[in-house]
Amino acid sequence: MKTYSRFALSLTALAAAFAPTSVASVAGADPGGDKIVAAIDAAMNKAKTLSFDYEIVNKEAGKDERTMQMKVLLKGEKRLSEFSSPADMKGTKVLILSPTQMYVYLPAFGKVRRIASHTKDQGFLGLSFSQDDMATTSYGALYTGTVGSDTAAQTVVVLTPKPGQEAPYAKIEITIAKDHMVLSQLKYFNSDGTNIKTETRSGYTCESDVCTPGELKMTDNVKGNWTKLIAKSRKVNADISDDVFSQRNLGE
Repeated sequence: MKTYSRFALSLTALAAAFAPTSVASVAGADPGGDKIVAAIDAAMNKAKTLSFDYEIVNKEAGKDERTMQMKVLLKGEKRLSEFSSPADMKGTKVLILSPTQMYVYLPAFGKVRRIASHTKDQGFLGLSFSQDDMATTSYGALYTGTVGSDTAAQTVVVLTPKPGQEAPYAKIEITIAKDHMVLSQLKYFNSDGTNIKTETRSGYTCESDVCTPGELKMTDNVKGNWTKLIAKSRKVNADISDDVFSQRNLGE
């Protein structure tokens, strides 16, 4: 019961600030910024499928570091995550079919449960990453971009929600490394303009034209927590059946 209670509370994950308050920023967005966002979306979705084995190092303020193991399968918007350790997490699965359709399987209960949309703005199973963070595969549908700064090596683009869109964050500042059009840093802001979380992506490796980070680190600037996802292995464009991403498979 303790595992489920913690999960239910922490699944208030990913959809942090729904109110698109930065209307002025949206109105001032430039075509160049939106073009860069489109290029980033294309770079993030070049692979037909991806498979990762992650070591997770999680640090909550006032607690010792905790290490976990998780396998992640991705195909388009679909994502299946399964924990293999520690013992109290083993067999826990999370299925994401879209940013609004997510399910969890908890071995202790033997049931598949849908994750309610109003419970997605806190850490995913106690991690600093939220469900929305895990589900994000592109930005152009929800956000418009404005170029903040530009150098020979990198570009900073400010993302603000498009009118009428319920975006997880009121603003995101993304830093893009120009060599492979990959994200090196993301700063997430709430509607008050506070930088509530900062994510870094490093150690990129490329297979053909598909580049993925070797380490992702999310820092919760409010709570003082952080989580690292360290890729121990990966596969690009391996055959993954659509049946893998089903509620029926989730409970098996």
